[in-house]
Amino acid sequence: MLKQIDRAVQIIDRIHLFVKKTGPGKQRLDVNETIVEVIELIQGEILRNGVAVRTELADCLPPIQGDRVQLQQVILNLIVNAIEAMRHVSDGTCELAVTTGVVKSGEAVHVAVRDSGPGPSVANLERLFQPFYTTKPDGMGMGLSICRAIIEDHGGRLWASANVPCGAMFQFALPAIANTAP
Repeated sequence: MLKQIDRAVQIIDRIHLFVKKTGPGKQRLDVNETIVEVIELIQGEILRNGVAVRTELADCLPPIQGDRVQLQQVILNLIVNAIEAMRHVSDGTCELAVTTGVVKSGEAVHVAVRDSGPGPSVANLERLFQPFYTTKPDGMGMGLSICRAIIEDHGGRLWASANVPCGAMFQFALPAIANTAP
């Protein structure tokens, strides 16, 4: 187990070095556009799994500075994880909700991905982000740790909580670009 943890730390360190060395191709981004692009990209997977997607994307979000591909990877991972979590739900509707909003009077942009699956154990919420920890029978346990590294490299924060009454909610906040208008 210690060897796996050490290996995981080395992998994450290499990802950090790679991102910092090459520097993400940061550009001014609209988070809502990025979310819509990802949802359109995986529409087939959504339909195949019978998932109802609801988006509540806030109007007039401030832009962020970020690497479009990396942030799409984060959003894609969170949505695919949510879809996979709902695969074995036999009663009720499989619903995925993606919402955006503003935090602290425009200082940050907030994104939440909620599912109606069985939800994580409250005791294991923080473990979900540890390398090689997985709740999936065929999972590698790297997706969420990589997502967290990407969000942190963008100056943000990624966390998980239970979605009451059922399911999981993954949220992240990224700093907004300051409004330079007079």
